[in-house]
Amino acid sequence: MGKQITDIVLTTRNRLHYLKRTVEHIFERTRSPYALSIINDASDDEETANYLLELYAQGRLANLLMRGDRGGQMANINVGSWLAYSDPVVFVDDDVLCPDVEPDWLARGLAALPNHPELGVMALNHPGANRKPKEVRGEVTYCGFVGGTFMFVRRKLLMAKPLPHFRNNFGSTPTLRKCNDTRAAGYKVGYLTHTYCYHIGENSVITGGYYKGKKSIEPVSWKTLEPPERWRC
Repeated sequence: MGKQITDIVLTTRNRLHYLKRTVEHIFERTRSPYALSIINDASDDEETANYLLELYAQGRLANLLMRGDRGGQMANINVGSWLAYSDPVVFVDDDVLCPDVEPDWLARGLAALPNHPELGVMALNHPGANRKPKEVRGEVTYCGFVGGTFMFVRRKLLMAKPLPHFRNNFGSTPTLRKCNDTRAAGYKVGYLTHTYCYHIGENSVITGGYYKGKKSIEPVSWKTLEPPERWRC
């Protein structure tokens, strides 16, 4: 029997310059079997649509949904649940770079989940993220919630409760709600302690900008994929 194919679902809107880097890193750094689906959330720039249609024509995407109306991240997580078949399903925003680690970031996540049956949602760690760790158990640190930084979600929790259609200015409401629902179902939320991904948006920790109001002074070491000590949760 071959290895499991894991569904990766990415949502994008009008951010081609970030989207290309995110997708290219997935292609280059994911060696475990995967199927990438992209939901275009009503982008109104022609370049994004052309890029996605070209990827699909090349056979590099398992699914491509070109929404005509904007659904928002919550609705797209639900739609992604219908497109995906694996357990778990991995969700990612369009401005997050996966790390180049061995055997790869996906294998690390899939290896950790069976050791933590109480874990319902798990993401890769994010240097600079203001998370409040509750408990460290092996390679996983439990916390209150995680964002769309390669978020592994068990299938049994995907369709358990539809997400409401609302959002805040930071875009974190969908994943926060999903994490709250996960805890309400009796599961924990956490992240892989030493497998870091990188946010490259306007508030990036690697572009010399601010992240959650905190100034980024030192760059991440791309050789070790470890952030400065003070960034570790």
